[in-house]
Amino acid sequence: MGFKKPLEIKLQLTEECNFDCGFCFNKQSVSSSKKSLSENNAKKIVSKTAEEGIGGIRFTGGEPMLHPGLPKLLLQAKQLGLKTTLNTNASLINPKNVGEIAKHADILLVSLHSLPLNKNAQNSLALLSNFDLRAATILTKENIQNLEKFHEVISQNQFSQWVLLRQIPNQLNKSPVSSEDMQLAVQKIRQFNSSLAKKDWHLIENALPFCCSNPKQVEEIALGGIYEDGHSSLFVDTSSKIKPSYFLEVPLGNALTGSFHEAWNSPFMKRMNALEFIPEPCHNCNYVLKCMAGSRFSALFTSNSLYAFDPLALPSKFMPELKRNQ
Repeated sequence: MGFKKPLEIKLQLTEECNFDCGFCFNKQSVSSSKKSLSENNAKKIVSKTAEEGIGGIRFTGGEPMLHPGLPKLLLQAKQLGLKTTLNTNASLINPKNVGEIAKHADILLVSLHSLPLNKNAQNSLALLSNFDLRAATILTKENIQNLEKFHEVISQNQFSQWVLLRQIPNQLNKSPVSSEDMQLAVQKIRQFNSSLAKKDWHLIENALPFCCSNPKQVEEIALGGIYEDGHSSLFVDTSSKIKPSYFLEVPLGNALTGSFHEAWNSPFMKRMNALEFIPEPCHNCNYVLKCMAGSRFSALFTSNSLYAFDPLALPSKFMPELKRNQ
């Protein structure tokens, strides 16, 4: 199963960020030196993405707008015909740079992880109102409790999509959210969607085990594992190292000296895309091809095994057929 080549390369331009979010995985995992990719090397990787026939590139960080070469890289990607996405907190958008940044990015995914919006954030969103602007919100415990307030802000602004992201376990907290938290989030998201056309539904984009709650209900509002663990994209860090994703520290080569094709077809990625790295009972589940057993990184991080259950999974409660097959 899977794609013949990645749909997208996620390119980390810098580890630096002008925000200090408590839940951020980035600030716990990067060195104090906060490395950045040189503009020259970044250009080579953008070119290689196009040369290998990969359709999209996503500039990420840290905060990619802190990288001085970003405008030139966006222009280069656009000229090469790549679908270009910029992940940003949007705090550095201003009247002087908005044209150069936004006109060369097909999609701007804006981090919206805390409320209320300050004046600077409101001004930035106003400047971006004519672009394909999408919002991303981390489902922390606090944010789940206040999800109605986030929904109100989303409804009042010109976002074409609201991406919700399950919080990933981290060094400070291996259990940042519980299955009960996610059950509450699922119910709230379904309630929001009940008044929307299906094409406008709000969805959880990263990997979530469908058995964290009622699987049929989770399937309605979760995209499953396709955008996680390297199933549809590869990640390049500030050292030019190719990895399956931001989180999984599995070296697949170097983006300057190797090829994305070789990384995609490496033994590890073939096993990942064949769903080898999931708990044996999950192979009997009707949802496995979409759920993909949730986040394999989260399983590895909390249980030291790629074959473990995702920490949010409750198979014995919501998947009795799995319990019978164990």
